[in-house]
Amino acid sequence: MRRSVLGCSMFAALSIVAARASASTRPVDDMCSEPKMKTDKWQVRQEAGGMTLMVPPGFVTSGGNGDTHYYINGEHRSITVGLGTGMAIMRFRDISETGECETVIAGRRVTLTMYHWVVEDANLSSSGNAGPHFAAVARFYSTGALRESYVQLVSNAPSDVKYFRQLFWTVSFPGSAAPVAPVADAPAAVATLASAPAAAAPASAPASAPAPASAPAPASAPACDPAPVPGLPAADAVLDSGVVRMLIASAAPIPKGYELMALQFAGTGELSGMSVAQSDLPEASQRELTSVIATNLKPHDAHAPSTFLLRIDSSDTGLHYSVLPMSGCTH
Repeated sequence: MRRSVLGCSMFAALSIVAARASASTRPVDDMCSEPKMKTDKWQVRQEAGGMTLMVPPGFVTSGGNGDTHYYINGEHRSITVGLGTGMAIMRFRDISETGECETVIAGRRVTLTMYHWVVEDANLSSSGNAGPHFAAVARFYSTGALRESYVQLVSNAPSDVKYFRQLFWTVSFPGSAAPVAPVADAPAAVATLASAPAAAAPASAPASAPAPASAPAPASAPACDPAPVPGLPAADAVLDSGVVRMLIASAAPIPKGYELMALQFAGTGELSGMSVAQSDLPEASQRELTSVIATNLKPHDAHAPSTFLLRIDSSDTGLHYSVLPMSGCTH
């Protein structure tokens, strides 16, 4: 009888441990499941190592050093982006790793690791930072010519880590978008704004491999054939060009040139990926265009392709927009 009671007690104890273990792993698994993206008001930022990501509203730049960049939202929320493994939070004492999972983002293997620690104030002092803290670190492993990099989110509220985890899925790198090389037998087609005259654009060159300063300027290439492509949206259905024009007018002028932006939309219609595929503009102009365009895209038409290229040509008469298929002409 006693043996039976002990057996039941051990079974009950094991059941409780198993239940707790299961409960503790569910949030970890959830961290690596792709979230529903709600980033229409997020800002696009260019970071070290060729990384592009979107920063949530309320987070402002807080400096950086070398290959590391910081964003803060009040006193208790921060985002750190940089090269390496992203273990800056290890300076805290008694930090605990609460879970880890692995997934693929922007075509790269990523490990998401969750941490927890408690900050204690010294005697008779108050820092305003005491209490529990939580962090999630996305470690993007090196691949090809791309170095290892990370995105780190820290908050004193565990719900923030879960709510802002879509931050990791906004990351993209050169080449992580669909291929943009022209296909010889593909129709060279583009849908343009009715008010935008066709403009010749210079021959394309990858943004990651600019020509040397002493090299002669490439000859201009003819613009794409404006024949429509079935299902491809018109440029004015993709972008609120009026707002973009107003915002650009108050910033530094965009020099003559072009930029090809690869856009990707999730099944829910939310923007899930955005990167500069090709451009001959200076990096500062690329960042300016990317930032202002990302925040002024119109709702995605569910009947339109989920991926396409948005081309921006800058000329003496302003900015002109074209929508191209991923396999369309890009020069």
